[in-house]
Amino acid sequence: MNERSDEELVRDVARGSISAFEHLVRRYQRKLHAFIVHMTDDDAAAQDIVQESFISLYKTIDRVDPKRKFSSYVFAIAKNTAISYFRSKKKEVSLEDIVIAGEDESLLTELIASERQHVIGQALAKLSEKYRRVVQLYYFDDLSYEEISKKMRLPIGTVRTHLLRAKAALRKLLDYEKH
Repeated sequence: MNERSDEELVRDVARGSISAFEHLVRRYQRKLHAFIVHMTDDDAAAQDIVQESFISLYKTIDRVDPKRKFSSYVFAIAKNTAISYFRSKKKEVSLEDIVIAGEDESLLTELIASERQHVIGQALAKLSEKYRRVVQLYYFDDLSYEEISKKMRLPIGTVRTHLLRAKAALRKLLDYEKH
């Protein structure tokens, strides 16, 4: 069977083809879910975020630049949807909540995990594009150095260097956020 490219499917969706959109959903649903679960460590939230991401994709399909890689676009939508999702879930914590949280460790753990993810997301956004991309591919897309090297058209040594520098920059940014 001749597999249709993302670009062909996007063009068909823009022309009103629901089956082309369903094909894109099937193609990217598991990848996006794994990506978001890795970000959030919450399967239920990841399912909601992926669904919202596909809704956003459908609404903005006419904005997809055919010169750029579609997968980058769809992952960017998912990442932004996750950030928006957690911003909307962020609550103000009252003294009463803290006292109750002392009695319920899972609530306290959830609040801390949510804040940590938010801080890490902000730190990642501050990295230069080349470092952020290497971190994305290595930690979120689970690609090897060799795969990243091919995808970014860089020598493996450069990929390693970018990843080391990205981790050092993140460490510095996260340490700065603590103080």
